[in-house]
Amino acid sequence: MIKVSVIVPVYNTSKYLSKCIDSLINQTLEDIEIIIINDCSPDNSKLILDKYKNIKKINIIHNKVNKGIGYTRNLGLKKAKGEYIAFIDSDDFVDINMFEKMYKKAKKDDLDLVVCRFHKLLEKQNGVLEEINPNFTIPYFKNTSLKDCPKLLLEINSAPWNKLYKRSLFSKDVRFPENLKYEDAIVCVKILAKAKKIGMVEDKFNYYLVRDKSESTAMDIRVFDIIEINNQKLQFLKKLDYYDSIKEYVEIKIIRSLTNYIKQQKYQKDKIIANNFKQKAIDYLNSNFPNWKRIKNI
Repeated sequence: MIKVSVIVPVYNTSKYLSKCIDSLINQTLEDIEIIIINDCSPDNSKLILDKYKNIKKINIIHNKVNKGIGYTRNLGLKKAKGEYIAFIDSDDFVDINMFEKMYKKAKKDDLDLVVCRFHKLLEKQNGVLEEINPNFTIPYFKNTSLKDCPKLLLEINSAPWNKLYKRSLFSKDVRFPENLKYEDAIVCVKILAKAKKIGMVEDKFNYYLVRDKSESTAMDIRVFDIIEINNQKLQFLKKLDYYDSIKEYVEIKIIRSLTNYIKQQKYQKDKIIANNFKQKAIDYLNSNFPNWKRIKNI
């Protein structure tokens, strides 16, 4: 039985790819499969992947045309056979005992979702990796659920790569949007709401790399997608039968997200895009949260 399926989307990360894959094939957990999907990378990613094609635990897929990270992750979910699912970005790497410890935690405590802490690294011009804010950490929480602990909405990051998911969480209505950027944020919210029991290991297992030209940091016209993603979060969460008990945290999460992207527009090269986005985001906040400027913790 395959215990964990690790899904790795690849696009233009040849410089980091070997380090990522090596950290996965050397995992101490047995019965692991690594599904690597190359989304038509124009760099040397394919050449690097060819070196790993004969390793039994690795399944390498090459998309015929570029489909985007949402499609690529969904394809990985279709191919996955594991009891649990994990996602790792191809420019990141992980500790070799990450999945053994997280899987054991999941089985021991019968968890739907396990979260770990992570290192956030900045790549400097000389190639040296420097940890950003090493004292930052996800606050520890005991096994719980979103219904019983609404602050998880604010304390658990919205990225998919520091988590281990029971495969059954990914039902037909829990898939990555394929036409929007920031697609992982809505999926993580749905997973938090669906998981009956969420646990945590305190270790920092994932090494998350921040790059100037990475998918997560690029600033362009797609920044408008974050408004739609946050609206999807809001509409989804409003349908929960316990929404009233988490409403305060939902509002803070969405307001924080949009105000953060408003601030980031100073890095947007196209000032017309920046100004239009700021106005549209503020209009959305005014419409849905009229008192958003007065809410504490923003």
